[in-house]
Amino acid sequence: MAHGLLILKIGGSLLDNGRLTAVLDIIAKRKRPVIVVPGGGKFADQVREAQAQSGFDDASAHRLALFAMHQMANVIASRSPHFAPAATKEDFGVAGVNGLVPVWLPTAMAGADVTIPKSWDMTSDSLAAWLAAETGAAEIALIKSCAVEPVATLESLTEAGIVDPLFSTYVARAGLPWSVLGEGDDARLTRLVQPSNEHH
Repeated sequence: MAHGLLILKIGGSLLDNGRLTAVLDIIAKRKRPVIVVPGGGKFADQVREAQAQSGFDDASAHRLALFAMHQMANVIASRSPHFAPAATKEDFGVAGVNGLVPVWLPTAMAGADVTIPKSWDMTSDSLAAWLAAETGAAEIALIKSCAVEPVATLESLTEAGIVDPLFSTYVARAGLPWSVLGEGDDARLTRLVQPSNEHH
């Protein structure tokens, strides 16, 4: 199996439950190219609350939620010297040359694609799958803070609200192998980012 580019979405909720540092430590030791897609986490929740209170439209909420991902990207980059915020394919390349893991700032690329639905159905999960198609990635994985059955189907994960409603559509479009990792799946994450052809 080719160990090409891995798009790795880190749920914003990992910041709340203290797992973020451990996850970043594993990713920093990667043996394949990785681009991190940050979830919006608490920052996106604030957009949801503000929308509920003041009633601005979903298109505005979508733009604000993209900025929520920017805030989380900056949190991730501030947590570890191995990560750097990156907005464009050129930025991804520069980060890679410098030995850093790019953390995607979505507004430039995603904002330019008018086909992306501006609704809450399109969260960082689907944006990660969209980015995987855009970058010709080999694989996509989502890291969640809840427990996830390793054998769960995409259908059941969508029904349970663990992945967003559009994720299956975008993954199918990208035609990529996917995985959803939950709490306690650090060994699976290690195998994903540090693939080994030998069995030690």
